Amino acid sequence: MKRLVVLILCVFLLSACGDKEPASYELCGYGDMMVVNKKEYVKVTEEKKLVLDEKLGAIKEKIDSEYHPVNDFTANTLKKGTPIYSVKDHSNYLIAQTEDNRYILYEEIQ
Repeated sequence: MKRLVVLILCVFLLSACGDKEPASYELCGYGDMMVVNKKEYVKVTEEKKLVLDEKLGAIKEKIDSEYHPVNDFTANTLKKGTPIYSVKDHSNYLIAQTEDNRYILYEEIQ
């Protein structure tokens, strides 16, 4: 009987989670992220030699670092106005150029 009550409670809780609209921003477990052209990217810590291609735009909104960005050209650690570039011959990478001319590599989340 106790197992049945626990099972019913679990089913009730799970069914309640699926009907809600997602929040504007959700807590982030990936760390340094951004959304560009409706694709999610996460910071790459390893160094790679890549060639910048065209400028895609700039970060329009910076949110708190513990949140997951969802709007286009939003980041959780990059400042507003940070330029974003594509990478020649690597469509799954983007590069952000910081104010002090450092380059930060991001990889698309598949």
